[in-house]
Amino acid sequence: MFGHSNVAILSNSAGTKDDPGYEDAEIIEDAMGVAVIRHDEKKPGGLQEVLKHFQSVDDSSQLCVVGDRLLTDIVFGNLYGMLTVHCDPLCTGEMNKNDNKIASVVRSAENNILYGNWFGGHMIRRKTIPHAMWRGEMDCSLILSSDNSTGVS
Repeated sequence: MFGHSNVAILSNSAGTKDDPGYEDAEIIEDAMGVAVIRHDEKKPGGLQEVLKHFQSVDDSSQLCVVGDRLLTDIVFGNLYGMLTVHCDPLCTGEMNKNDNKIASVVRSAENNILYGNWFGGHMIRRKTIPHAMWRGEMDCSLILSSDNSTGVS
């Protein structure tokens, strides 16, 4: 939808020094047709490499980060004024057997703290930060409800 040149992957594994010869980055690029940004600093760092990749972007608020980790992906985007979209991991079960075990545990804890049905979770979710580009939830909802009668989920 956005075009291959307008989408890139910023991973804390593929495309970093943890990826010898950037082999994982190349495998992902070949399989998905999407660039993997090479970077030395892990999220929430790495802004300069992202801006270098998207040379036509004047301001980081013109970018959107979609990620499954609150303390890396979403914090990264929010630190630099980007629109952020938190999602579930792309792979689960057997497909996700090689996921970093520590990251998996931390991801689960992050989600329980933010989305849990407790006082602190409600307080955190009420705090919204105005975005330079996105008009807001009332004008343009980013959350799709699960409604089987419309076929939208």
